[in-house]
Amino acid sequence: MLSSIVAVLLPAPVMAQTDEGTPAPLAGESDTGLSCFDGRLRIRDLEHADPSIPEGLARVYEVGTAWESDAKLFALRLGCPLLETGYQWEGTFFSKSAQAFFSTDTNEIRATNDDPNSIPILDTSKGMEVLFVYLSLVRGGFDEDALLGAGGGVTIRPSTEAQPFGPPAAPKPEVYFHVSIQQRGEVVDVWIASQDGTIYQYNSD
Repeated sequence: MLSSIVAVLLPAPVMAQTDEGTPAPLAGESDTGLSCFDGRLRIRDLEHADPSIPEGLARVYEVGTAWESDAKLFALRLGCPLLETGYQWEGTFFSKSAQAFFSTDTNEIRATNDDPNSIPILDTSKGMEVLFVYLSLVRGGFDEDALLGAGGGVTIRPSTEAQPFGPPAAPKPEVYFHVSIQQRGEVVDVWIASQDGTIYQYNSD
């Protein structure tokens, strides 16, 4: 397990709430069909997130390698931009030379004592997609209008025996897409496998 932190994720800005407990639309925004129209991601927003990936990754890598030339991508997070509709990508990088993690959204640096050779790298060289996450969740019975966790969005990270990410039953090595889903008054954490879209959860017992 990481001795410091696996991914530095800040909570989203506190947004106004409606009487039903859902966020109110952003100021001046009347199109509720837009992604992040109220500053929060919903499952349905993942259906159209793929076109944002190339530009988002390019910016994330630019920021990460500007920190340390040997920085390697460790995790990605898909969330909402501040007070705007659309999508925002952020990354967490690891540098062997700095022996630390770096978060592109906060510029925070966290030192770690973990063996550098045990820290997996998130390989995006063959591309990445989010659409399959949407399809897996809908097929799994989740409401596409369900909100995702305010502080998480979608977190993408490799899972290995040395650095597991997800429930013990989830196979390794694998890359998992993690979401916290707010549905029917509960928060459900799920990990979706990148290879086949299988959904994994911790056992309730």
